[in-house]
Amino acid sequence: MAEQQWLIDQLRTLSDSSTRFKDRALFYAAIQLVEEQQRRIEAAEGEIDGRSWNPSGW
Repeated sequence: MAEQQWLIDQLRTLSDSSTRFKDRALFYAAIQLVEEQQRRIEAAEGEIDGRSWNPSGW
């Protein structure tokens, strides 16, 4: 999670310093992509953890 937060912070800094709308939109979309990837990673980890501890699947 620390790597993703660092990336998001860097993208926000770049977005804030950019004067072109297209660049700001790109940085914003990249932030959304990173956040969505993190949500999916957490969901997959939770699913793996849940399935590995499910005694009916042993």
